[in-house]
Amino acid sequence: MRRMLRCFFGGGGDETGGDEEKKASAAAVVKNKKAVRRMRSATGRLRSLSLEDLSRTLAQSGLQAFTLAELKAATRSFSGSNFIGEGGFGPVYKGFIDAKLRPGLLQPQHVAVKYLDGEGDQGHREWLAEVVYLGMLSHPHLVKLIGYCCQDDHRMLVYEYMARGSLEHHLFKSKLNHPH
Repeated sequence: MRRMLRCFFGGGGDETGGDEEKKASAAAVVKNKKAVRRMRSATGRLRSLSLEDLSRTLAQSGLQAFTLAELKAATRSFSGSNFIGEGGFGPVYKGFIDAKLRPGLLQPQHVAVKYLDGEGDQGHREWLAEVVYLGMLSHPHLVKLIGYCCQDDHRMLVYEYMARGSLEHHLFKSKLNHPH
């Protein structure tokens, strides 16, 4: 059992010392498991909500509701030069939101706009549940969901922009810079 746990907690063949580190690692795993259970429970509750209840929850979420015109302006009409990449959700574009676009905005910021692929498998209800769920998440290691657009057939998510590359680049850059 100890060997199996080493792959989660680290450590080599030395069985002595480091007890405090092992306890801290074990506590972190337990805390993480509890957080995962809470998220699964919240997801289950969201799936069981009616479309109207999801919409009310979204309205109370504190997320900003953007118009299609605002996001077109922010991304220069979803210009190819602002194209960042493609994900399971659809294409992602870099944008910029400032006080001209959003009067009263105190801090202008770069954003990433994920545009739901209209031909994808995800429907409005699933999109809405995802927005509500992501709007509840807050963690220093997660990119923050700022808002959304739900206008006509257009569905978009607006996130903080992660400068200097993708999340994958930030997570694995040490491996890329230090070949074995």
